[in-house]
Amino acid sequence: MRYIKVIRISGSYFAREFEKSEKSRKAVKKREVDEKTVAEQFLKGDATVRVIFEDNDRKPIDLSYESDEDKIKRYLGPKFLENY
Repeated sequence: MRYIKVIRISGSYFAREFEKSEKSRKAVKKREVDEKTVAEQFLKGDATVRVIFEDNDRKPIDLSYESDEDKIKRYLGPKFLENY
């Protein structure tokens, strides 16, 4: 599963992207997801998280269970580490 974390000035949220058919106006739809759900899937190794900086021109960062622990802790939080 692929989740996204959108970081903006007013806060951040987790979402899941759904691709719709070509006929729809918006090809990609986002639905907010609870952080606990994302953390559970991430720790199982079933999910990746793309960190998007909405108010900044930084490139998105893709994180998986095998990513560097410092990056996971910095961008996702300590709940996404096994020894939390």
